[in-house]
Amino acid sequence: MKVRRKKTKCLLISCLLFILLTLPPHSSFSAEIKKIKIGYAYGLELYQENETIKQTLQALESRIAEVEFQLIPLSPINTISEIDEQNVDYLIAPSIFLVEFRGMAPFTHLATRINANGNNATKTVGSTIIVRNDRDDLKTLKDLRGKKIAASSPNSLGGWLAALREIRQRGYDPDNFFSSVYFAQFQTPDVISSVLNGNVDAGILTTCVLEKVESLGLIEKGILKVIGEESSAGNDFNCRRSTADLYPDMSFVALSGASESLTRQIVITLLSMPPFDGLRWSVDHDQFSIEQLMKDLGLGPYSYLKDTSLKGLVKRFKNELLVVIAALLFLIFNELRLRHLVKKKTRALSIALEEKERANEEAALSRQRFAALEKNGIISQLGTIIAHESKQPLGTLSNYLAILKIHLSKNKNKDNFQDDILDIMSVQLERLNNLVNSVRNFAKKRQNPLIKTDLISIARKALRNFEANEPGLKKIKVGFNCDLPTAYILSEPLSLELLILNLIKNGYEEASANSPRSPLLAISISEEPDGRYSLQVENSGKNLSEKDVERIVSLGESVKPEGLGLGLSIIRGIADHFGADIQFRRRPAGGLKVSIFFVKYNVGENNV
Repeated sequence: MKVRRKKTKCLLISCLLFILLTLPPHSSFSAEIKKIKIGYAYGLELYQENETIKQTLQALESRIAEVEFQLIPLSPINTISEIDEQNVDYLIAPSIFLVEFRGMAPFTHLATRINANGNNATKTVGSTIIVRNDRDDLKTLKDLRGKKIAASSPNSLGGWLAALREIRQRGYDPDNFFSSVYFAQFQTPDVISSVLNGNVDAGILTTCVLEKVESLGLIEKGILKVIGEESSAGNDFNCRRSTADLYPDMSFVALSGASESLTRQIVITLLSMPPFDGLRWSVDHDQFSIEQLMKDLGLGPYSYLKDTSLKGLVKRFKNELLVVIAALLFLIFNELRLRHLVKKKTRALSIALEEKERANEEAALSRQRFAALEKNGIISQLGTIIAHESKQPLGTLSNYLAILKIHLSKNKNKDNFQDDILDIMSVQLERLNNLVNSVRNFAKKRQNPLIKTDLISIARKALRNFEANEPGLKKIKVGFNCDLPTAYILSEPLSLELLILNLIKNGYEEASANSPRSPLLAISISEEPDGRYSLQVENSGKNLSEKDVERIVSLGESVKPEGLGLGLSIIRGIADHFGADIQFRRRPAGGLKVSIFFVKYNVGENNV
């Protein structure tokens, strides 16, 4: 048993030695130390940045184990490119840097350095403008106009930019306020030495730098005075300054790619640090004041405000230009829309005028045709009457002339002159008789053949033509009633239209003249029980007596004092030609109702 235990122990020792011998030379059971790079923009302000960086680095190394923090100095000129080249994880930089390079390097704000004393000291950076105490000619900011000035760097918040904004807020042009500007690398001793040596008239320091220099004994206290000093009453910030506004101090930020767990530990460490040199880290951070400063001075993302080129003006007045462009587009669109509407309305008006002109031409042509037809009808009627009535006198004259010739032939005394006269009279009488027969034959030949005609369409056409030619028809209540789709009769369309037009005209004149309060004109077409079609035209007017109706029926006389009865003659003549019957009846309420009955057209039957 003892021998077996010894063999087992030797085997375990051998395995352990083999494992140790086969491990890589650099392998270790301890955790590998991670290197973290913290960048900072060197050349900030005197000793404060050195003390801040020193105290912060010590606190991080003591609180966060297994991490090696490496400090990387960055140029204030090529900061962005160096951040990329050095692969920096975190950055300590002035707050103005974070606003100026916003969008160029993604970062997350972690903490801001503030004054450890007081309750409202989150803004501690401003400008202190100093001059030699023996310069009695320099007391206010206005006195520095046209003088020489020394400052630390063009992008220093407290050493230059805060003072420029103060000058602008006082109503001056900061770009042309000083006669010359000397930019030094450091505020101490460069700016202070330039003022004391008289190389410049004044210098610009960051707030609290003057007090720090005096407390360290680097310059004699009181040898420099502050121009335009602001009162510190009611403010926990006790450093002397020349600017009314103060701005946030330097910030600690995490760049893109930083570990979330490590960042959380760093934030806890920064906020847990005790005050150092009168300062401490806080989460308070006000970027608005710095943004406003850069906007007022046209710096960083607002540099386009100083650009007078077309591109700069477009960027500067982008919102205004968008409003103007939108307004112009709206006006252009509205103008195009108005032109389109005007064009559309003009086209519609042109079409309406063309239709009206065409209707007027058609109406004028219809009037000419109706006038000619009416004239021809009257002439035809008169010619027929004359021819008819003169036939009997001509026959009587012919008979008497023949009797006269017989009587004179019994006389044995021949008279050649007498015979010549009788022959001439006989010839002329025969000639007149032939002329009457010719007129009658001509009247008969002028009658047009009867064809299939739609009574409804002709009636509507007659009403349209009369309405187009008589504007006053709109003042009368006109009705057209017909339930039939078609009503074919055998007629001559133009004569039928003339017949209906005369009926409408007579009805309109009677209604408008004798019933001005409620004039009425109604047209209706229906089918009678006997199979005929009836056209009825009734109109309001004066009350007619039975004698008036009888005169119309029997004599065809007009009831109007100025009427000649020719219209009724035309109506009666046309109706007779079509084989239609006419009926006149008086309306109890006044006026007349005329009914014309037409024989229905039947295909294959003799309708004449």
